[in-house]
Amino acid sequence: MSTSKSIKVKADGETNERNWALPNQVVGLDEVQATIKSAEKGPFYTIQESMEHFEQWLKSRKRK
Repeated sequence: MSTSKSIKVKADGETNERNWALPNQVVGLDEVQATIKSAEKGPFYTIQESMEHFEQWLKSRKRK
């Protein structure tokens, strides 16, 4: 059993997200590199911070 996961990427300067997982979708090297660079500007968490965020998420799910 396989499930396909849709991947949507919003590059700098784009107003809409583009689904790079669609067939016949041409993505240039420059676009990939620009998207990677914009993603690197995002937040990065330590393992401890990630675990704390995950625990908070679990607690919020249990309350529902």
